[in-house]
Amino acid sequence: MIHHVVETLVFLSSVDKRRGLQALADAVAANEGYAYDSLAAGVVIPHLTRLLAEERALVLYDEDGVTAFRKLLSAFAGAGNEQALELAFTFSDVFR
Repeated sequence: MIHHVVETLVFLSSVDKRRGLQALADAVAANEGYAYDSLAAGVVIPHLTRLLAEERALVLYDEDGVTAFRKLLSAFAGAGNEQALELAFTFSDVFR
């Protein structure tokens, strides 16, 4: 069930990227085990990668955007997702 919500939030985030990112972070945080699901990573991690590439201001300078991005990345990296761990290192390199 949560997976369909996440897919919908990713789709709708094209309308309002900031609110979409925050809603996505809230949905994933409310369902702690979701980050361990391989289907979840297949939707969320590419979305985060796209945001980092295309919406840098949102994920690097907007306080709420940075918080939501980090919350999502932390959830998936904490679940041991390899793509999330790689993205976390990439994300930290951006701040250097």
